[in-house]
Amino acid sequence: MNNNYLGILAIVLGTVCFSINDISVKLFSTEMPLHQLMFFRATFAICILLFLILPFYGGLKFLNTNNPGFHIFRGLAVVGANTFFFISIAELSLAEATAIFFIAPILITVFAVFFLEEKVGIRRSLACLIGFLGMLFIIKPGSISFNLISLFPLIAALFYTALHIITRKYGAQEKPLTMGFYIQVCFLITSLMFASGFYIADVNVGQSKALTFLTGSWVSVNTFDLLHIFVGIAFPISIGGVLVSYAYKNFEASFLAPFEYGALIIAVMSTYFIWNEIPDNLSLIGITLIMFSGIFVSIREKQVSSIRSSRKIIHRR
Repeated sequence: MNNNYLGILAIVLGTVCFSINDISVKLFSTEMPLHQLMFFRATFAICILLFLILPFYGGLKFLNTNNPGFHIFRGLAVVGANTFFFISIAELSLAEATAIFFIAPILITVFAVFFLEEKVGIRRSLACLIGFLGMLFIIKPGSISFNLISLFPLIAALFYTALHIITRKYGAQEKPLTMGFYIQVCFLITSLMFASGFYIADVNVGQSKALTFLTGSWVSVNTFDLLHIFVGIAFPISIGGVLVSYAYKNFEASFLAPFEYGALIIAVMSTYFIWNEIPDNLSLIGITLIMFSGIFVSIREKQVSSIRSSRKIIHRR
């Protein structure tokens, strides 16, 4: 198989795995609090990584790291991104929440200017502005239909941006599986902290679906629930993480990034076929603008990096 096709296959399958996880979390959002769901997900994922994946990569020595602080900050960024995104889909449609979250690649481009000293030209700047415009079409600030919860995917995108900035700046020497393992450890610890804190505080959040999903008390689970969590959440997130890590480690990010927008298409289709919901016209326009502006930014980044590489070659000659 052509190497490029192998990269495409890995990123597409990884994206499908993450989409299955998102759909399953939304289905569980009315039955089980998020911190309980994340506890089971992290427990299963750690078992999958330890017993099914790590043996093929040299065993436990693969978990050695000289930078524990990096893993802590990266883990907290992932926990923040997942928490805000998942509580948002308890109340918003999966299509709208996913589209708002996909402002993240544009935010990464913007923040890279300040934190990584990267240069962004006029074309990518305009594409970023169009992406932000698309986000406003979905959120609709100031309108009657504005929902404060619609800001949560944006906050999730900011955490995701921080994750990528931290990884690009400090994570060059870390192995993808090592990073994935410690993320699940962070999920395990924070889920127990959330559960304990909300149990002690006994928070009353009224009728908010999102906040009820965040603060609810643990419920009893049966074998079917655990099987659903394993098959629909823990297994896809573990395998998806390995596939995406493999793809980004072996192929150019700018080549792969456009294929991740398949998650938006899956989100729109699942919103219609599972929940019988259709985003309004403004939201559909916003989703389209975010998708195409993000793809343009990725393609343009590849073109710019190719030009820079050719200039370096000419200079060396």
